[in-house]
Amino acid sequence: MCEIKSEPWSEEKFKKWYQERPIVTARDYVNTLVPRIKALGERAGFSLEKYGEASYTTRSNTIVSDTIDDAVKKTSKVTHDLFRLLIGDFSQDRPCYIVIGGTHGYEKGGPLAALKFAEKEAAQYTDRFNIVIYPCLSPGPYEKELRFTEGRIDINRDAFLDGAQSQEMKALAKSVKELHTRLFKGDLNKKFAAAIDLHETPFMDIAIDKENAEAGGEMFELDIFPKGLFLIAFEDDLKLANKIIQNVRTEGHHVVDDDTLYGSPNHGGILIMSEMGPVTGRVRQLFKHFTTACFTTEYCDVGLTDETPDAERVDPQMAAIRGMFP
Repeated sequence: MCEIKSEPWSEEKFKKWYQERPIVTARDYVNTLVPRIKALGERAGFSLEKYGEASYTTRSNTIVSDTIDDAVKKTSKVTHDLFRLLIGDFSQDRPCYIVIGGTHGYEKGGPLAALKFAEKEAAQYTDRFNIVIYPCLSPGPYEKELRFTEGRIDINRDAFLDGAQSQEMKALAKSVKELHTRLFKGDLNKKFAAAIDLHETPFMDIAIDKENAEAGGEMFELDIFPKGLFLIAFEDDLKLANKIIQNVRTEGHHVVDDDTLYGSPNHGGILIMSEMGPVTGRVRQLFKHFTTACFTTEYCDVGLTDETPDAERVDPQMAAIRGMFP
């Protein structure tokens, strides 16, 4: 990816950018995801924990002026709970795996795959492993179908242990530190076994690329739109990365086969972090402090939209999650 500089937006435009986007009814966080998350928390061997909150400023439909010409819409605060699920017996010293969804809100497949895995398959692993699931890191952008959070901040460029700007990443960093301290007594020689952060490259990225050019932001180099799933991995995690990609293939899903991806060499469906240039603030980098191995998936399709059947976007991600486990 590259940076293209242009005339920057005003502070006021950045401020209003999130506020003026409407909530998509079919994505309403409280009505669509939260009931599934809370239902999982009631299962035996599942523990639901609230690790923080995220508050968003949104335009309401209430008119506060007497004339249409001078109509001004009110803003209101919407606060969403941030959840994680702990699955297994955490009193036992077992390898612990982490699944993350909803880093970029508009990428619907991440939360759906994380929740489907929790609902349908996670319990079968709990005789050997413990599992932590963060189903939706950014609920506000999820329900507005946005990549960025309020202030047009990309939280996957803001994932720092200290000094994050976004409320979502401040909460996540605190959560991961607290969980590691609880389970491993703060001993950094002990780590979670692996973490996988579920992403998509959908049709909307083309429009986002154009808006980024106006706002003065990161460009995605989508002249050739990839198709299928690929993985981003650290060089010392390649053995497990290859196992994950092989499982995606074995289950019948297409792995991206272009020679290069975003300007970096494609190693059979794997991008290696050290070959991607200066990259900072990624969720995989945050979790790498606390895990032996950490990955990002990307399921790509120029035809991928909210109308795409859930199975098409979820099943490749599920195959990647399964591939992470021994």
